[in-house]
Amino acid sequence: MKRILLCALALAATVSCAGNAIAQILDAQEIENLLEQPEMLDNNELSLDPATQAEQIEAMIEVVFEPLEPIIPGIVAKMTDIGVCESGLQHLDENGNIILNTKTKRAKGVFQIVPNPHDRTSGEMGLDTDHANTQIVYARFLVQDRVRMGHWAYKDWVCA
Repeated sequence: MKRILLCALALAATVSCAGNAIAQILDAQEIENLLEQPEMLDNNELSLDPATQAEQIEAMIEVVFEPLEPIIPGIVAKMTDIGVCESGLQHLDENGNIILNTKTKRAKGVFQIVPNPHDRTSGEMGLDTDHANTQIVYARFLVQDRVRMGHWAYKDWVCA
C-alpha cells in the first residue's frame, strides 16, 4: 500500500511539473517550425500506397512528438500505436480521399479527429485537421492540453 501511495504521489508530481512545461511548448512558432520539417507532408505529397503512407505518417508522428519524450516518456511509440489502431496509420484512402470513421463518418484522418468540437480550436491555431501534417500537430496540442489540465495524455482516443 505504501508503495502504491508513493507511486501515485510521484505520478501526480510528474503531471504537475509536466503540465507547467507542456503548456509552454506548443506555440505559433513551434507549430511553424514543426510544419517546416522535411518529413511533414501535406496530403498531396502522401503516397496512396498504404505501406508507404504508413511510413510517411510514422515519420511525421516522430517529428511532432519527439520533443515531448523527456516530459512524457514513450509518447512517440504510444501515438504511433494510437494511429495504427485508429486508422492503420493512414490519412488518405487509395483514391486520395480522407479516411472517415466507418461507423459515424464524422471522425477523420490518421488520428480520427471529430470535426465538432475540434474544427474551431484547430482553425484558431491555423491547423486544418483534413491535412495529415496539421492533424498530427493538432493531436500534439490535444495531448499537451490534457496534461496541462491534469488529465491522462491520451484521453481523446478510444484506441489509447
